[in-house]
Amino acid sequence: MFLITIDGPSGSGKTSLASLIESALINAGEKVATVHMDDLYDGWENALSDSLRERILAIINAADESAQIIVPQYNWELATFSEPLSIPTPDTLIIEGVGSGQSAVRDFADISIWLECPSEIALTRAIDRDGVELSDLLTSWQFQESAHFLLEQTESAADYRVKSAP
Repeated sequence: MFLITIDGPSGSGKTSLASLIESALINAGEKVATVHMDDLYDGWENALSDSLRERILAIINAADESAQIIVPQYNWELATFSEPLSIPTPDTLIIEGVGSGQSAVRDFADISIWLECPSEIALTRAIDRDGVELSDLLTSWQFQESAHFLLEQTESAADYRVKSAP
């Protein structure tokens, strides 16, 4: 199994890039699955926790063992995990989202991508995507993700760094 991680600030375009890569690989005949970190977070406050790391590693280990991959599904409206999604092991697994490039995952990743985006542009994109009613939570999230990126040295550890905004 080939593993691609795509990390960077919320609103930088990780999901869009993952979709483009997935489409290109499927068109080339590959079996591809994308896991979105938003499904793995345990809400806003406990998102970038040790339990997140455990969920990511369980997915990677299942894929490495060619087992059925069980992907937790966080329900943001109910603030709890709902029924997990079961997906067959792909040729290529893409994990995209804040935290996908953390140190615990790096030894497993074949390609790690960092999307760079100025914080004000990323926040505007995230608010446009998620709604103005989440502005305060998204602003708070920027501080959490920035602290996480600094601690994990995510950007400097990436194989590729891509500017997603001028």
